[in-house]
Amino acid sequence: MASPIPHNWQVPQVFRDRMGASAGRQRCMAADGHLLVVLHDLPDPSKPRSRDAKIYWREPDGAWHGSAGGPPTIVPLRAHVEGFAEAATRHEQLAEAATGADDWYALVYATGPVARTTKNLAAALQEAREAAKDDHALITVRDAALDVARAFELLHAHAREGLEYTVAKRAEEQSRNAEHMLVSGHRLNLIAALFLPMTAIATMFGMNLDHGLSNVAPPAMFWVLLGVAMLLGIVVRASLPKPPAPAPVTPPRPTKAKPKPRP
Repeated sequence: MASPIPHNWQVPQVFRDRMGASAGRQRCMAADGHLLVVLHDLPDPSKPRSRDAKIYWREPDGAWHGSAGGPPTIVPLRAHVEGFAEAATRHEQLAEAATGADDWYALVYATGPVARTTKNLAAALQEAREAAKDDHALITVRDAALDVARAFELLHAHAREGLEYTVAKRAEEQSRNAEHMLVSGHRLNLIAALFLPMTAIATMFGMNLDHGLSNVAPPAMFWVLLGVAMLLGIVVRASLPKPPAPAPVTPPRPTKAKPKPRP
């Protein structure tokens, strides 16, 4: 079974015994003055279930080695953390340009795995810092990892808030449009109810029937029929149910926490 630790590294055997066929989670191992830091690369959106690992070994004399090569200094480890910082800058630009639910969801989907990765990255480097307290360069790298973890935590929270706000805003607009359509339909129904009797009477008297009213003076009969139709329309309108009054909106009051009895 091949070990992720390079075969030419003269590390304590306990490191190889604790390492399986894959690197596993991000962590730090210490033995006999040696440090072995297992970290993950930036998550690949096309491979959400896999993580590419990088391993860094610190010898007791302070020399650092990276599984990806590079000088025997802490520079490769610092570059690894700076890669996450650059990714945070790119995601911040995407957050500033987000305008819709699709943009916010894409940002939530992208920053979630990276936020978890950077959180574990900072925890692994904190373990390394506690194991190598005399390495001041490691303090700087650890602080940078904490800043990156905090940046992605805020980015992920901001993206979730943006998505929730966008959904709530769209729901509010749809509710407002539905209310407008309801009011418009109610007004049209009132107009139809007002003129329906008039239309019915005009249709009836427009038929060619001998009703005897044709001998009455035209202006008088016209105004009488118009008044009767309007009166019937008002009666029908008054018989329609009135819309319910809106319930008062009372914001909930914050509940006060009960003080716990002191022992």
